[in-house]
Amino acid sequence: MTEIITTIKKLIEVRFKILKSEILDEISSIAARVGILLLMVLAASFILLFGSISLAFYFSELHGSTSVGFLLLTGIYFLLFIILYLVRNANFVQKGFKNSLSRYVFLFKSKKD
Repeated sequence: MTEIITTIKKLIEVRFKILKSEILDEISSIAARVGILLLMVLAASFILLFGSISLAFYFSELHGSTSVGFLLLTGIYFLLFIILYLVRNANFVQKGFKNSLSRYVFLFKSKKD
């Protein structure tokens, strides 16, 4: 009888260690994906920053005035802001961001109905 109890205890311990290892693997995998996502956001920010400066100077050359070039680019960003503000509550926008982010971070498989 004691052998059975000892065996059951060992089985429970092994199962607990396996479960702990699986949880640790999942957490580290999620943390790695979030870290990569943050690096991608940082890189995209630099691309946007330097691309914007370049585009502003290009507009400046076209119009002969630095202030006009930067003002045109500000106007473009202002229009983009208004468009994004108007569609901020649209279900398709929210669902799209939510689904793509959760699929990337948690690797959810899309269900086939």
